[in-house]
Amino acid sequence: PRASLAPHRASAHHAATARSPAARVAVDPPTSGIRASAVSGRPALTDVSRRHFAWIAIALGLALAMRLFALYLAAGVQHFGDPYNYIRLANALAEGQGLALPGPAHGPSAPTALFPPVLPMLLAGVGLVAPLTALTLTIVNTAIDVAAALLLGRLVKQLGRPDLAIPLGLFYLVWPSIAFMAPLAYKEGLVIALLLASLVALLEQASRGGVRWALLSGLTAGALILTQPGIAPLLPLAFVALAPCFATRGAWFRASLIAAAVTLLVMLPWWVRNAIAFGQFIPFTSSGGLSLWVGAHPSGGMQWQLPPPEWGQGGELAAERSAGGAAWQVIAADPLGYLQRCLAKFPASWFKSNWAIDQLVFAGGQPWPALARSQLLRFAPTLVELLAAILAVIGLFRLPRSIPARLLWACLAQIMVFAIWFEFSERHRLFMTPFILILAATLLTAEHRRRSSLDGA
Repeated sequence: PRASLAPHRASAHHAATARSPAARVAVDPPTSGIRASAVSGRPALTDVSRRHFAWIAIALGLALAMRLFALYLAAGVQHFGDPYNYIRLANALAEGQGLALPGPAHGPSAPTALFPPVLPMLLAGVGLVAPLTALTLTIVNTAIDVAAALLLGRLVKQLGRPDLAIPLGLFYLVWPSIAFMAPLAYKEGLVIALLLASLVALLEQASRGGVRWALLSGLTAGALILTQPGIAPLLPLAFVALAPCFATRGAWFRASLIAAAVTLLVMLPWWVRNAIAFGQFIPFTSSGGLSLWVGAHPSGGMQWQLPPPEWGQGGELAAERSAGGAAWQVIAADPLGYLQRCLAKFPASWFKSNWAIDQLVFAGGQPWPALARSQLLRFAPTLVELLAAILAVIGLFRLPRSIPARLLWACLAQIMVFAIWFEFSERHRLFMTPFILILAATLLTAEHRRRSSLDGA
């Protein structure tokens, strides 16, 4: 696995000659893709290269069209759910109220820890430059998606598959859930970008000296947890999955320890703020009890349920305690039913309507209300994603020792051990998207690489 990382300390010539013939085929520029111009002597694109550029242009055009369609649906509509609350939090920050929401019965704004702080802070910063309209959000989220696509390309290069960098980056940009979320104040795209940044930095540390990449890995990991606390258990699992990429266990342990220490330092201001605002230690958010209550709900635990209004009369911490107590009552009354509902959440999420599209077509003031009745629009994106997931599952058993498989196993462990016991829906598994794409593409190209290796031999 160490050999799969780019040999930064070797010269380009030595690295090229040290590779196997199959690796040289995958990395070196193919001479069959260019020809010399009879007039200028400069290389000219062949039909093969033109087809590559055509496919890239088509993919980018499709990614743009999907986001423009989502923007059309979102223009002038009223946000609801989490996107609405993140806009409210961003506005409160911009107005100097801090991270605050209106109190019970629409009373004065009060400090809140229901939502993690990174996305509201980012949106508040954007709001100082431009109003947080659907167009502004589309631009911001598209920039985040492009960054995630570039990081995904870098990750597959680090794993020894530079040939997959551009295709997977383009596939990510047209991934339906990601594309249709563009005009919404959502955190899933930012979560994926920060997760990829942390893993890319860790792999950079595996092939370089010093500690700066481990520091960066911890910095982005801390920002990730303060964007989506529920993903915190994935980070140590993913770090373990990448351990074979280090020369020694000691080097991996030092890098992981440094990253963990930086992560704790990044989270320290959030802990101090919560202690000052609420008088107690809140490690992540104050929504744990509510999330457990929704997850334990007899209706299935995959859709947000409006809690009884009396829970909020004593403040959000009292509401959390009430929700947590109610959740445990539901679990104790029917533990087998709770277990069955939770185990069904993950597979059932692949047959639910697309969360982002539902947010758009059911929003108030929607310009094309008939779309809410379109089963094709609402379910087709999830089924497209299911096809890639099936390929990735096959890859788990066909390529069990590969790093992509190890990363996907880490994602599955995060979901089955932690996530499904709380509120869990289609968007709560979106963080798996890069690793599904990597393993599916690795599986589809494995036979071709094997034949290329034989031909090169």
